[in-house]
Amino acid sequence: MSKDAVPDSAVEGRNDNLAAPEGTLGADIGLINLQPTRRQNWTALAAVAALAIAVAAVAPFAATPLPRFAAFIPFLNATILVTDLITAILLFGHFSISRLRGLLVLSGGYLFTALIVIPHALTFPGAFSETGLLGAGLQTTAWLYIFWHLGFPISLGIYACLKDEPYGVQGSMSSAIGWCVALIVSLVLALVWAAVVWDRYLPRLFLSASGLTPLGTYIPFFDLIICALALACLWGHRRSVLDLWLMVVACALIGELALTVVRFSLGFYVSRILSLATSTIVLVILLTETTGSYTRLARANLMLRRERENKLMNLEAVVASISHEVKQPLATIVMRGSTALRFLGHSPPDLGKARSALNNIVSEGHRASQIFDNIRDLFRAHNQELKPIDVNDMALRVLDTMQGELMERRIETRAELMPGLPVVWGHRGQLQEVILNLIRNAIEAMDAVGSGRVLRLTTEKRPNDGISIKVIDSGPGISPEKLDTIFDAFVTSKAQGMGLGLAICRLIVERHGGQLLAFSNLGSGAQFEINLPIMRPDAAAN
Repeated sequence: MSKDAVPDSAVEGRNDNLAAPEGTLGADIGLINLQPTRRQNWTALAAVAALAIAVAAVAPFAATPLPRFAAFIPFLNATILVTDLITAILLFGHFSISRLRGLLVLSGGYLFTALIVIPHALTFPGAFSETGLLGAGLQTTAWLYIFWHLGFPISLGIYACLKDEPYGVQGSMSSAIGWCVALIVSLVLALVWAAVVWDRYLPRLFLSASGLTPLGTYIPFFDLIICALALACLWGHRRSVLDLWLMVVACALIGELALTVVRFSLGFYVSRILSLATSTIVLVILLTETTGSYTRLARANLMLRRERENKLMNLEAVVASISHEVKQPLATIVMRGSTALRFLGHSPPDLGKARSALNNIVSEGHRASQIFDNIRDLFRAHNQELKPIDVNDMALRVLDTMQGELMERRIETRAELMPGLPVVWGHRGQLQEVILNLIRNAIEAMDAVGSGRVLRLTTEKRPNDGISIKVIDSGPGISPEKLDTIFDAFVTSKAQGMGLGLAICRLIVERHGGQLLAFSNLGSGAQFEINLPIMRPDAAAN
């Protein structure tokens, strides 16, 4: 029943927003612009088929008299009053967002139905009194029924013609809704007054409380024709979930009017049940889609919160990584500065050693500056600039940088570097920081042993055309339960650690197309192995 076929890729249960009419505010929100899914199309078609089958099954026996049960009408009309009033309120809410005149007319149509069923029930013969309340005559209730089933399909047709207009209602929404409500209330009061006061002058529809005139038999078909025209207008302008189910409502109205015969017959009772269906269909869809919208909104809000938390965690990780990396050269600068002051305080001052300490301070200052560049390059989205690197030279430079700290901690250093290694392609500063981190971790690990502190730094060529760099310490080793998570972010065994050093090291190595591994033997130390490819990582990918 949809104007355009729903794509095969449409996901069941999902509604896609259509383009909003130009000049409207928020017109892409709500049922007015939600395209029906294939499942909704089939569900609506099944509902129309069920209505058609029910009407066809009842039509041959519609005139069969049944027991008189006038109290059925007040109960039914009270239900219609509540459902149509809620529907009107929800539609007014959608209008306040979309500003579409058609939606304002439709809201007024449901309000009209909700109000006119009140006098219809009060004036129905036998419901509250033998002849009905409000001074009703024999024709009053019948004409109120005709007005009821004439006004609502007219609102459907006007809605269909106005809903695609390019410009919505301007000005205050409260004022527009207020004027609409006042107009509908005035119209209902005028029709009730006419049906009661002009009862004797109106065309005769009933000869008695249940006896129809020939005009009374055929005039419901005039309302039926109006409903058919409204259905045709909806079909010609259909494009949303609301349009789809309003067409089902129009079909139910047609079925109801087709079965309108003598009161208290089978067709009479079935037609009244169909009138209840016409008032509840759109309400159920409104509530269902509104609930779904709130559910999707809640999920979207939850996802936004998670994304915000993830961004905060990423920011925290960046700040922590900067802090983690910069603390090392800063600590060295402070230590070298204290050493230089101590040498200058000698009598006479030891200028040679002081100069050496100051040179180390300058070197560490440059390294601190380089750390910021390295971290910036690490978090860049584009490819890094790769250069050929002599692994042995890089390893010796790192050992030279750490030599003072190694000596102070009484750690024996053994450099076992294989000569003639081919160069690797990468970011020298980042790979150097990886080795520095691993050596510093090894130094801190060996603080737990009293003697026999040995640090081995080895390089070798791997059989699979790669280069391996190993940092081996003689510390207590890594426990098996921590070995599996040692490279995870925010996982640390240090009291003051952030748990980011090894995570960043692994990220750097993987960015270079390599692999960072950890091995351990409890009581005999730990080994970290950096495996790097010889060819450029981007060349390997090609």
